[in-house]
Amino acid sequence: MILALDSSTPWLSIALASAEESFFRLTHYTKKDHSRWLIKHLSLLQKEIDWEKDLEAVLVGLGPGSFTGVKIANMVAKGIAYSVMKPLGGFSTLEVIAHRVPKSFSQNYEIFLPIIKHKKGEIFWMELSPEFSQSPSLSEIQVGSKEELVKIYRGKNVLAITPWLDIAEFLKSEGFAFFPPQESLPEAGELIKLYWQRKDKTVVSKENIFTLVPLYGSKVWR
Repeated sequence: MILALDSSTPWLSIALASAEESFFRLTHYTKKDHSRWLIKHLSLLQKEIDWEKDLEAVLVGLGPGSFTGVKIANMVAKGIAYSVMKPLGGFSTLEVIAHRVPKSFSQNYEIFLPIIKHKKGEIFWMELSPEFSQSPSLSEIQVGSKEELVKIYRGKNVLAITPWLDIAEFLKSEGFAFFPPQESLPEAGELIKLYWQRKDKTVVSKENIFTLVPLYGSKVWR
């Protein structure tokens, strides 16, 4: 059984699942109070399901996104993993968003382009191969304006993936294809699916409780 958390964006999300069955999935839109809502949802989950004895690992969305949001989920995930002495791992929230796209889209595009809002008119994005879910991404997180992204990728065979409707509409006006925003939410269940797909390639360990570094921006801040 795997517990997964993500609060990098306004879509706070929790999931609990095994390889065969999903026990709990919740995605809650909130612009603030991530810590309060996350603890509240986890407390309710703990009352409903006795998951600690069967827990295999804890996963967390590493970001980028809201600085405070990224910090909250990562601190809570580390606290849970430490308290039950289970391994911890994580994936970029950009990969989580991109993983919402069905495999049937892979043959239609050369590049997946997951996008998250930053601040002051800036966005985060990452260039991914449609087959990224099978192996760790080597792509760096980029930050800039929507206009900069358009200049870089205009004319290329890309699929933009973002839960923000205004970003999708802007890219549509510039001739870009995009995956439906309502189907692009950073759901924690996608962290678990990525874990199972990359189980032999992903570093998930107890040492991560002390060393795992969130992605607060275009650079990793220690």
